[in-house]
Amino acid sequence: MARVRIIFTDLDGTLTESRKTYRLSLEAVEALRRLVARGVMVSIVSSNALPVVVGLHRYLGLNGPAIAETGALVYSEELGLIELPEKSAREAYVDVLSRFKGLVLDSWQNRFRLYDYALRVGDASRGGEIYKLVKEYVEPRYPWVRVGYSKYAIHLTPRDVDKGRAVRLVLGRLGFSPEEAAAVGDSEMDVDLIEAVGLGVATGDADEELKSKARLVINEPAGRAIVRLAELVEEGKI
Repeated sequence: MARVRIIFTDLDGTLTESRKTYRLSLEAVEALRRLVARGVMVSIVSSNALPVVVGLHRYLGLNGPAIAETGALVYSEELGLIELPEKSAREAYVDVLSRFKGLVLDSWQNRFRLYDYALRVGDASRGGEIYKLVKEYVEPRYPWVRVGYSKYAIHLTPRDVDKGRAVRLVLGRLGFSPEEAAAVGDSEMDVDLIEAVGLGVATGDADEELKSKARLVINEPAGRAIVRLAELVEEGKI
């Protein structure tokens, strides 16, 4: 495999201290800043709204394009704003928010979304059950929408986009080959992300489906896995 020149990292559950918090791992942030200083490009690939992801890039000092809304939007000063889907999931989101009132809760970020919409579960202990109910309702009625669950939120995403498609677009626009890229994630929603690059990485506490698809599983949780990945790059091992 070629030396890693660009890294794509998921945010929630990957760049955070654990999969149960929104607190960023400061160790992981420092590790990524070291890579940027070495000339490695670093991009966050998230299901969060674009303003959140762009803001993090700016204030954390990252240098790659921001990828938001589960791959629906790509932004950098060099590339501008790229909108990948043909159709929004908004209609399905409005329907679900009304029909499953109480089981799902709105997210403040939805005011700033264009294509992918997020819903919090009303009872975290029933997250998997609520996700299944929403998925079984939405996908037959809105065939252009797929439903995913990151353990942080239920996402209604246009079927014609995913994190992997956005990553491949970025690689092509910036002139990187997939073999020069690594990507790291923690949930089933990151499978397309890690399969789009030469080195797909799963955190040690990732969903089993993601681990089964990864070329490398780092036996450290969340942000600690980012630190170890950075060390492997710095040591010239990947």
